[in-house]
Amino acid sequence: IHILAWGDSVTAGGEASSIEKRYQNRFVAHLKERFPKANIRLTTAGWGGRNTDSFLNEPPGAEFNFDHAVITPHPDLIVMEFVNDAWMSPEVVEQKYSYLLKRFQEIGAEWAILTPHYVRPDWMNSPNERVETDPRPYVAGVRQFCTKHSIALADASLRWGHLVKEGIPYMTLLSNSINHPNDPGHEIFAQALMELF
Repeated sequence: IHILAWGDSVTAGGEASSIEKRYQNRFVAHLKERFPKANIRLTTAGWGGRNTDSFLNEPPGAEFNFDHAVITPHPDLIVMEFVNDAWMSPEVVEQKYSYLLKRFQEIGAEWAILTPHYVRPDWMNSPNERVETDPRPYVAGVRQFCTKHSIALADASLRWGHLVKEGIPYMTLLSNSINHPNDPGHEIFAQALMELF
């Protein structure tokens, strides 16, 4: 099985201490533990500071052109993480992600969408770090989209929200105190993906 991790700086490895600690590498490591006879290949298409539109707007032949980076490798499973898509409303998610779904269906690829990690409070319209329920319209939109279209949802945002009840300030899981998760933050993504199995 060929898994392609598609995303922004987090997928590119943002603040993970090593390649092996990136969420997608941890996910594959967990899969290999669960399915030791499986032949799993991982490809990463991560572009820092960008969103899904950035890939779609790249010219043909460019390294991060959508067709070149995501479609042409012909993955069996596309795992998508884009905290940089968090500007989208539910209506925009439905419009833009419906196009992505069509393209993925054309190549017979499965799709799993990760809800994003928490970022600095003011970017989430929160007065402080005690954010239990994700307030971002994008997250609500992704949940609605996945339910409507029967897309696999790896809801990592739920785990980030639960940190409040555990007495863990979520900012301690952001290496740069802004938007890049550290190793335990990447592991939350990996565990959210494993919950699908």
